[in-house]
Amino acid sequence: NVKLKETSSFIDNMGKSLLNTIRWSLSSGFVNNISGTFQKTAGFVRDLDESLNNIRIVTSKNADEMDRFAKKANDAAQALGTTTTSYTDASLIYYQQGLSDEEVTARTDVTTKMSNVLKESASEVSSYMTAIWNNFYDGSKSLEYYGDVITALGAATASSAAEISEGLEKFAAIGNTVGLSYEYATTALATVVAETRQSADVVGTAFKTLFARIQDLELGETLDDGTTLGKYSKALEAVGINIKDQNGQLKEMDTILDEMGSKWNTLSKDTQVALAQTVAGTRQYTQLIALMDNWDKFGENLKVAGGAMGTL
Repeated sequence: NVKLKETSSFIDNMGKSLLNTIRWSLSSGFVNNISGTFQKTAGFVRDLDESLNNIRIVTSKNADEMDRFAKKANDAAQALGTTTTSYTDASLIYYQQGLSDEEVTARTDVTTKMSNVLKESASEVSSYMTAIWNNFYDGSKSLEYYGDVITALGAATASSAAEISEGLEKFAAIGNTVGLSYEYATTALATVVAETRQSADVVGTAFKTLFARIQDLELGETLDDGTTLGKYSKALEAVGINIKDQNGQLKEMDTILDEMGSKWNTLSKDTQVALAQTVAGTRQYTQLIALMDNWDKFGENLKVAGGAMGTL
């Protein structure tokens, strides 16, 4: 009987200890969660306050204006599935560019959507999109359309939206100069990256040199002499591709690429390689060959880009 009583007492004590341990664990976890939440809240408030303060410094908005902006930013962030601080940080980048409230809001909304798609920070995405908008946006299409095209091509090819954005940043600055449309630029990049699996950085850098060399001209000794074809454009002329139209005006890059693409398969393999090496150079000629060899695929992808409205 003594042993049974001792065993019973021991079991009772074990049960009490076990219950106390469970209670302590639950209480401890609850307290830790509350403490962690307070810390996160304090950090969020601090970061948001800093972000808003930076915007106020740049824009010289007063306290009431900043209060209204903060509420609007919070509503927009909730609608777009991001934090208010991320939204205000993206807004700061565009305010620093001297844009109006309406322009900042439009760009920040698109940047936030692209950030969700690319799984990258708003600051990184703003760098891509700024390069794109500064060099291709002419007001004929919405700001979001430029994100639509990248997203559609990323989904339709073996490249990704992030790769297209990264590569495009490398040569977007020459797009307007050489007459390269946004659709052709993004499609060419997506096609070559998808078919070769070279990095977007390498392909984008190669395109920057390639497109500049295709429109190669030489200036005469006097103004009256005008311009003549340079070394690289003469190589194109030798196979029946002229970079000037009948009026002596420089053709758009889109048109030149179309003519090259239609002529490419009529050339022998030796001529293709020689032409590519002459026009693009020994470092970039493989990207030109990849684009021309996959011109049919380029055409398919171009249709995707043309019908991309609303994809983002």
